[in-house]
Amino acid sequence: MSVAQPQPQLDALSRRLTALLCLTMVVASIWGLHRITAGLEVWTFEGRRQLQVHSGVLQASPVVLRTAPRPAHTLWHEGAARPAAYLVDFIYTRCPGICRALGSEFQQMQLALATAPVPGDVHLVSISIDVEHDDPAQLTRFAAGLASDPAWWTFAVPATPDDGRQLLRSLGVVAIPDGEGGFVHNGAIHLLDERGRLRGLFELEQWPQALAAARLLVDPELAGPSVAAR
Repeated sequence: MSVAQPQPQLDALSRRLTALLCLTMVVASIWGLHRITAGLEVWTFEGRRQLQVHSGVLQASPVVLRTAPRPAHTLWHEGAARPAAYLVDFIYTRCPGICRALGSEFQQMQLALATAPVPGDVHLVSISIDVEHDDPAQLTRFAAGLASDPAWWTFAVPATPDDGRQLLRSLGVVAIPDGEGGFVHNGAIHLLDERGRLRGLFELEQWPQALAAARLLVDPELAGPSVAAR
């Protein structure tokens, strides 16, 4: 036969259980915040990506890219031996805003490369995130509007939607449909080496630093004997 506990004891027990539950939730929240912000050091998504760049954990998937007039091919892969630097942005041809801004920055980098080329493979690559719409012919028309020179600047689109998603995921790039036929997406300049490793992440206005880092990647002697010898 059970004996009913007095109401004050039940109230006290209830308060203790509630307090314990609240404490557990607070601890879990702090742990989660600590984890996703890398020890409370990073409060933005791009900041977190910058930490991942420095730790060397991001590497672009070697997906097949379609370009015109060349056949489908890969630009970077694990077996690549010759040093190369790819300055990559993600665009789509129906984008009215940030894609045009990126185009302007890439035009300036193209001019700089053509004016002062380096003894190595530094290439600009604009990759469409709109796989369903942007075929090579559409990209060719878009590239012509930006006065791109294929010798320095390639426009490409992943061969399949799965390839596109895999590439974006491997670099931590976010591209979310905006419900109006477009996308909300990252606007950074990505510096990749010949194996697709993400070696730098730059804001649009940092294009001179991005280009300098690409030049240094393919020709370490540009940094001087003390650095090149390391």
